[in-house]
Amino acid sequence: MQGWVHRQQPLPPEASIRAAAALLTLEAWPGWMAGGPMVLAEGVGQPEPGMLLHVHRVVLGAPVVESWRVEAVRSGDDPPYAEVQLCLEGQARGTVPVGRAFEGLRLRLTVLAEHDGGVEVAVQWRPRGLHRLLGRRLRTDVRRLMDRWLSDLEQASMP
Repeated sequence: MQGWVHRQQPLPPEASIRAAAALLTLEAWPGWMAGGPMVLAEGVGQPEPGMLLHVHRVVLGAPVVESWRVEAVRSGDDPPYAEVQLCLEGQARGTVPVGRAFEGLRLRLTVLAEHDGGVEVAVQWRPRGLHRLLGRRLRTDVRRLMDRWLSDLEQASMP
């Protein structure tokens, strides 16, 4: 498995505090995620390790469900920060499984509310089987995934 690939966006501390609060509140996720997806979870409140999240989106006119397992949740107050690490369990377009090119795709969302803080999205992944031949295409897909989550977290910081 490759190391973590990072993308960052600096934010003022006040905006970062709002983004951290939104990241740790499952009910707020549909409000800051692009496309207004429906998020179904096994519980309410904060994401917890082991929890399964189903993100329902419409992509190119077809319903897509992403299943993410929460691997870790960390937060603190000095300085204020929040971090959620997710692992992609699978994707389905309607009832057909899709997105099987990745094995062990992990997504780490971090918000740090201090002077040089902001939001960071990190991804770790490995291509599955013959999909290794599509390395450039997969890297592009991973960049798009990172950019989408980064812009979503940036949206969460808006008042």
